[in-house]
Amino acid sequence: MAATGVFTKFSAFNRKDTIYTSNDLSIGVSVFVPKGAQKEETLPVLVRWHGGALINGGRAYEPWFPKWIVDLAALHSAIIVSADYRLLPESSGLDILADLQHFYAWLHEHLASFVASSFSQQNPTPDLSNILITGESAGGYMAVQSVLLGETKGVKAVIAHYPMIDLKDAWYSKPGRKVIWGQPPPTYPDGWLDEQLAAARSAKPVTERIPKEGEPDLFVASLLEGRYTDILGNDSRLFPLENLRSSMERGISLPPIWMFHGQGDTLIPVDGTLKFVREARGGVKETIVPGAEHGFDDDSITLDTDWVLEGRRWLKIHWP
Repeated sequence: MAATGVFTKFSAFNRKDTIYTSNDLSIGVSVFVPKGAQKEETLPVLVRWHGGALINGGRAYEPWFPKWIVDLAALHSAIIVSADYRLLPESSGLDILADLQHFYAWLHEHLASFVASSFSQQNPTPDLSNILITGESAGGYMAVQSVLLGETKGVKAVIAHYPMIDLKDAWYSKPGRKVIWGQPPPTYPDGWLDEQLAAARSAKPVTERIPKEGEPDLFVASLLEGRYTDILGNDSRLFPLENLRSSMERGISLPPIWMFHGQGDTLIPVDGTLKFVREARGGVKETIVPGAEHGFDDDSITLDTDWVLEGRRWLKIHWP
């Protein structure tokens, strides 16, 4: 399936779309190959997971796709692979983890042949021994969960942007008046969240959802009522901190991970990142940006921004 439309952030890339299959459901994948790649060149791979609280977002939704990550891939002539996955609340947290597993199976079994057939004029070879995984917010959760749950084949490094980590924290699991984006909490009609969750139980799976401005936000509603953790599920595999503890108890070493977070994040608390870094006992590079809000690595951030430069010096040791 050929993509249509103009993608300004991806002007240095050719894009083709395909699918992977998870539990008999076809889910979209976008593959971006650098236009400047030489014929039959072997290229590193950048896997990117989109954010949106596991409720919203889409694999190639430009407003939420960090430009500096696209520029990083272009700098290193890397193939970008960005996948959708089933979203809450129509699907469960375990459904999402199943999608994650099936995506990596597709990546290793089918990416090379898809690239060869879909980008035949360039015919590049993806180097699946040279993978960087990135993701923002819920995508940071997906990126970290990837390696915690054993998807480490060929992975040289992980970048988690302001990730959702401590999902058992009271922020997600206890009701209360919470100030988000520096604004008083919005009001919802009585029973609105219950109605949404009841409708979701009989709805088809959703793999892309772009929120419209002014519409009620289900994630914010779940935070205010302290029900996000319940919506996600209670299986221990859903919680990065529990997976980290299990890995460390079993002596399993993780690929190099860089976590960065805004100190002033009012949507996804920085405390989860700090707790993960602390419990990883030196195994994670940490960058805390003073005063920065959620999603602060917007299009004003470049490869030469000071904290990005610092991260790139670390990344150069590991990838590509």
